[in-house]
Amino acid sequence: MKKILCLGNEFIEEDSLAKKVGESLKNDFEVVNIKDSFQLMSLLNECEEEIIILDVVKNLSEVKVIGINELRNDSILSAHDFDAGYVLKLIGKEIKLIGIPMQGDEEEILEKIRTIIHNHLTFKK
Repeated sequence: MKKILCLGNEFIEEDSLAKKVGESLKNDFEVVNIKDSFQLMSLLNECEEEIIILDVVKNLSEVKVIGINELRNDSILSAHDFDAGYVLKLIGKEIKLIGIPMQGDEEEILEKIRTIIHNHLTFKK
């Protein structure tokens, strides 16, 4: 079964859409709301299932599969800089990241995510 990890902050409107959409996917997938980068790293290290990550992406106009190498490279100066992008590059596992816009129609975004997951995301066997 595919495991979907939802990133973001449900208390900040422009960063909450991934978690809102994730709630609607719980009937079809195992969905986990990630609280911080350390929980993300722990789950990625332990997980043997196929992993899909949903996250809101600034300046994105449509739902899109994003490669790990497309993520921003910032230096780490403190634990506050230890973000999801750095964790994903550090872990080195095959992970599918679906970026979603900061705003948009939830139902439309949900259907695009379902289509991507069912038709376009394949994992090596």
